[in-house]
Amino acid sequence: MAAYVIKSWGASDRQDVSGNYVAITGRKEGIISWILALIRIQPTVSITVSESRIEFSQASLSGSVRRMIPLTGVCSTLYGYYKPWKQALLVFLILVWIAVGIGRAISSASGDDRFAVGALPVGIVIGVAISVLYYFQNRTLTLGFVENSGIVSAIQFKRSIIEGQDIDEANAEYVCQLVQFFCEARQRALLQGPAVA
Repeated sequence: MAAYVIKSWGASDRQDVSGNYVAITGRKEGIISWILALIRIQPTVSITVSESRIEFSQASLSGSVRRMIPLTGVCSTLYGYYKPWKQALLVFLILVWIAVGIGRAISSASGDDRFAVGALPVGIVIGVAISVLYYFQNRTLTLGFVENSGIVSAIQFKRSIIEGQDIDEANAEYVCQLVQFFCEARQRALLQGPAVA
Protein backbone atom coordinates (compact mmCIF):
# COMPACT_ATOMS: atom_id res chain seq x y z
CA MET A 1 0.00 0.00 0.00
CA ALA A 2 1.48 3.35 -1.03
CA ALA A 3 1.66 6.04 1.65
CA TYR A 4 0.21 9.49 1.04
CA VAL A 5 1.46 12.68 2.62
CA ILE A 6 -1.11 14.48 4.73
CA LYS A 7 -2.58 17.50 2.99
CA SER A 8 -5.25 18.31 5.59
CA TRP A 9 -6.50 16.67 8.77
CA GLY A 10 -9.68 17.50 10.64
CA ALA A 11 -11.30 15.48 13.42
CA SER A 12 -13.75 16.82 15.98
CA ASP A 13 -16.85 15.84 17.94
CA ARG A 14 -18.56 18.79 16.21
CA GLN A 15 -19.49 18.86 12.55
CA ASP A 16 -17.58 21.05 10.12
CA VAL A 17 -19.31 23.25 7.53
CA SER A 18 -19.74 20.23 5.24
CA GLY A 19 -21.40 18.17 7.98
CA ASN A 20 -18.38 15.93 8.59
CA TYR A 21 -16.83 14.95 11.89
CA VAL A 22 -13.68 13.65 10.21
CA ALA A 23 -12.17 15.04 7.01
CA ILE A 24 -8.70 13.80 6.07
CA THR A 25 -7.02 14.39 2.73
CA GLY A 26 -3.70 13.07 1.47
CA ARG A 27 -1.79 13.45 -1.75
CA LYS A 28 0.90 11.42 -3.41
CA GLU A 29 4.30 12.46 -2.17
CA GLY A 30 6.66 14.58 -4.20
CA ILE A 31 6.95 18.08 -5.56
CA ILE A 32 5.19 17.20 -8.84
CA SER A 33 2.11 16.01 -6.96
CA TRP A 34 2.14 19.18 -4.88
CA ILE A 35 2.34 21.36 -8.03
CA LEU A 36 -0.53 19.39 -9.62
CA ALA A 37 -2.61 19.95 -6.48
CA LEU A 38 -1.97 23.70 -6.74
CA ILE A 39 -3.43 23.79 -10.25
CA ARG A 40 -6.44 21.69 -9.14
CA ILE A 41 -5.31 18.44 -10.77
CA GLN A 42 -5.36 16.55 -7.53
CA PRO A 43 -4.05 13.00 -7.29
CA THR A 44 -5.48 12.67 -3.77
CA VAL A 45 -7.14 10.29 -1.37
CA SER A 46 -9.62 11.30 1.32
CA ILE A 47 -11.67 9.94 4.19
CA THR A 48 -14.75 11.76 5.45
CA VAL A 49 -17.05 10.66 8.24
CA SER A 50 -20.53 12.10 8.72
CA GLU A 51 -23.39 11.05 11.00
CA SER A 52 -24.53 8.38 8.58
CA ARG A 53 -21.56 7.16 6.53
CA ILE A 54 -17.86 6.96 5.80
CA GLU A 55 -16.66 8.03 2.36
CA PHE A 56 -13.38 6.97 0.79
CA SER A 57 -12.41 8.77 -2.37
CA GLN A 58 -9.34 8.42 -4.52
CA ALA A 59 -8.53 10.64 -7.47
CA SER A 60 -5.68 10.49 -9.97
CA LEU A 61 -4.92 11.87 -13.40
CA SER A 62 -6.82 8.90 -14.85
CA GLY A 63 -10.06 9.41 -12.92
CA SER A 64 -11.60 8.87 -9.51
CA VAL A 65 -13.29 6.28 -7.32
CA ARG A 66 -15.59 6.94 -4.36
CA ARG A 67 -16.87 4.37 -1.85
CA MET A 68 -19.69 5.20 0.53
CA ILE A 69 -20.03 2.91 3.54
CA PRO A 70 -22.99 3.33 5.91
CA LEU A 71 -21.91 3.48 9.55
CA THR A 72 -24.11 0.46 10.22
CA GLY A 73 -21.90 -1.45 7.78
CA VAL A 74 -18.70 -0.81 9.78
CA CYS A 75 -17.79 -3.35 12.46
CA SER A 76 -14.44 -1.98 13.65
CA THR A 77 -11.83 0.71 13.21
CA LEU A 78 -8.08 0.37 13.03
CA TYR A 79 -4.99 2.50 13.29
CA GLY A 80 -1.31 1.82 13.46
CA TYR A 81 1.97 3.66 13.52
CA TYR A 82 5.12 2.35 11.82
CA LYS A 83 8.51 3.68 12.93
CA PRO A 84 11.34 2.72 10.53
CA TRP A 85 14.12 2.62 13.12
CA LYS A 86 15.77 -0.47 11.57
CA GLN A 87 16.06 1.19 8.16
CA ALA A 88 17.35 4.41 9.77
CA LEU A 89 20.01 2.40 11.64
CA LEU A 90 20.99 0.67 8.39
CA VAL A 91 21.28 4.07 6.64
CA PHE A 92 23.53 5.27 9.49
CA LEU A 93 25.81 2.22 9.33
CA ILE A 94 26.13 2.38 5.53
CA LEU A 95 27.03 6.10 5.62
CA VAL A 96 29.67 5.56 8.33
CA TRP A 97 31.10 2.61 6.37
CA ILE A 98 31.25 4.73 3.17
CA ALA A 99 32.91 7.65 5.00
CA VAL A 100 35.54 5.39 6.58
CA GLY A 101 36.20 3.73 3.20
CA ILE A 102 36.65 7.13 1.50
CA GLY A 103 38.94 8.29 4.33
CA ARG A 104 41.11 5.18 4.00
CA ALA A 105 41.28 5.53 0.21
CA ILE A 106 42.35 9.19 0.46
CA SER A 107 44.89 8.31 3.20
CA SER A 108 46.47 5.53 1.16
CA ALA A 109 46.59 7.72 -1.95
CA SER A 110 48.12 10.69 -0.15
CA GLY A 111 50.18 8.82 2.46
CA ASP A 112 48.61 10.96 5.22
CA ASP A 113 46.81 9.02 7.99
CA ARG A 114 44.82 12.07 9.16
CA PHE A 115 42.15 11.42 6.52
CA ALA A 116 41.54 7.88 7.79
CA VAL A 117 41.31 9.08 11.41
CA GLY A 118 39.06 12.07 10.61
CA ALA A 119 36.67 10.10 8.40
CA LEU A 120 35.00 8.28 11.31
CA PRO A 121 33.69 11.35 13.20
CA VAL A 122 32.64 13.00 9.93
CA GLY A 123 30.83 9.81 8.89
CA ILE A 124 29.10 9.61 12.28
CA VAL A 125 27.87 13.22 12.08
CA ILE A 126 26.63 12.83 8.50
CA GLY A 127 25.16 9.41 9.27
CA VAL A 128 23.25 10.67 12.33
CA ALA A 129 21.86 13.69 10.45
CA ILE A 130 20.67 11.72 7.43
CA SER A 131 19.33 8.72 9.37
CA VAL A 132 17.34 10.97 11.75
CA LEU A 133 15.89 12.81 8.74
CA TYR A 134 15.08 9.47 7.08
CA TYR A 135 13.39 8.23 10.26
CA PHE A 136 11.13 11.26 10.69
CA GLN A 137 10.23 11.46 7.00
CA ASN A 138 9.31 7.79 6.66
CA ARG A 139 7.13 7.20 9.72
CA THR A 140 3.74 6.05 8.47
CA LEU A 141 0.34 6.17 10.06
CA THR A 142 -2.35 3.70 8.97
CA LEU A 143 -5.99 4.58 9.48
CA GLY A 144 -8.85 2.39 8.38
CA PHE A 145 -12.18 0.68 8.91
CA VAL A 146 -13.39 -2.89 8.61
CA GLU A 147 -16.77 -3.43 7.00
CA ASN A 148 -19.22 -6.12 8.15
CA SER A 149 -18.39 -7.98 4.92
CA GLY A 150 -14.74 -8.21 6.01
CA ILE A 151 -13.40 -5.65 3.52
CA VAL A 152 -10.67 -3.50 5.06
CA SER A 153 -10.48 0.08 3.82
CA ALA A 154 -7.26 1.62 5.05
CA ILE A 155 -4.94 4.42 4.01
CA GLN A 156 -1.33 5.03 5.01
CA PHE A 157 -0.19 8.59 5.65
CA LYS A 158 3.26 10.15 5.96
CA ARG A 159 4.40 13.48 7.27
CA SER A 160 4.19 16.42 4.83
CA ILE A 161 6.98 18.99 4.88
CA ILE A 162 5.34 21.27 2.31
CA GLU A 163 1.95 21.44 4.03
CA GLY A 164 3.52 21.28 7.49
CA GLN A 165 1.27 18.40 8.60
CA ASP A 166 2.56 15.80 11.05
CA ILE A 167 -0.03 13.59 12.70
CA ASP A 168 0.82 11.19 15.49
CA GLU A 169 -0.69 8.04 16.92
CA ALA A 170 -2.87 9.95 19.40
CA ASN A 171 -4.59 11.77 16.51
CA ALA A 172 -5.30 8.49 14.73
CA GLU A 173 -6.61 6.93 17.94
CA TYR A 174 -8.97 9.89 18.40
CA VAL A 175 -10.36 9.44 14.87
CA CYS A 176 -10.92 5.72 15.48
CA GLN A 177 -12.64 6.35 18.83
CA LEU A 178 -14.84 9.02 17.25
CA VAL A 179 -15.88 6.77 14.37
CA GLN A 180 -16.42 3.81 16.69
CA PHE A 181 -18.67 5.98 18.87
CA PHE A 182 -20.80 7.00 15.87
CA CYS A 183 -20.98 3.41 14.59
CA GLU A 184 -22.14 2.10 17.97
CA ALA A 185 -24.65 4.95 18.38
CA ARG A 186 -26.06 4.18 14.92
CA GLN A 187 -26.34 0.47 15.77
CA ARG A 188 -28.11 1.24 19.07
CA ALA A 189 -30.56 3.53 17.28
CA LEU A 190 -31.39 0.78 14.76
CA LEU A 191 -31.87 -1.82 17.50
CA GLN A 192 -34.20 0.42 19.50
CA GLY A 193 -36.28 1.20 16.44
CA PRO A 194 -38.53 4.21 16.01
CA ALA A 195 -40.07 5.78 19.09
CA VAL A 196 -43.70 4.76 19.68
CA ALA A 197 -46.10 7.67 20.27
